[in-house]
Amino acid sequence: MKIIPIFLFLTLFFNAQVLEKYPDFQAPYVGGYQAYYKDFHDIIKEKDLQPCSNPNEIYQFSILVTEEGSIQFIKDLNEKNTKNNKCAYNLAREVAKYQNKWNPAVVDGVKQSAVARFIIYPADLFENYREGYVPNYTPPIYYDKKTGERRNFSKDFVMKFDKKRFNWYDLFVIMAEFTVTTDGKVKDIVITKSSGVEQFDKEIKNAINILSKTWKPATINGSPIEDRFSFAIKGITEVEYY
Repeated sequence: MKIIPIFLFLTLFFNAQVLEKYPDFQAPYVGGYQAYYKDFHDIIKEKDLQPCSNPNEIYQFSILVTEEGSIQFIKDLNEKNTKNNKCAYNLAREVAKYQNKWNPAVVDGVKQSAVARFIIYPADLFENYREGYVPNYTPPIYYDKKTGERRNFSKDFVMKFDKKRFNWYDLFVIMAEFTVTTDGKVKDIVITKSSGVEQFDKEIKNAINILSKTWKPATINGSPIEDRFSFAIKGITEVEYY
């Protein structure tokens, strides 16, 4: 069986007319990310929105910005992560209803729909907000404890995945994610796009657990936080002949 790694960190699949991310040097909001967070803060004050009771909540807010400059919410398939960061999740969606400076992506002079992503850390958007703010954020890092160097998670995952147990022919895409804790441990593994075969999905989780001891946590403002890591694997299973 062949397994081919494709794209890491919150991969989404759409039709050919939708970009999975914004082109380089383009921003999904008029005025750039600083303008997005400034409007976010101003709307909080204008609408008298309340801060989150848990200051450690953080949420990666993903939306589709259409070629007309409107937005569509994207369903978050990780219900556990949404539940654990419900306040940040709700805040991002509530504020987005009042934001009106969405900037479509442009490719070869033609406007296109594209996925935009924003780190929402409510603690920085209420009393701690400052002019020119953008989140000082680093995602979880998969690394080699002996050398300290970053490693390729998808490559190591393919090596650890037990392929010999499966020999039917099929094309598949699996999407999964998990939470990396503040001390670099892995928890709450979720298969966000199932293979449809229970034992196959179980082996996905087993491979993740094998690689679970080599993580640095995400940080916000230099402090470690719990955050999720997402990845996708595209593969082909092949029938064995004998």
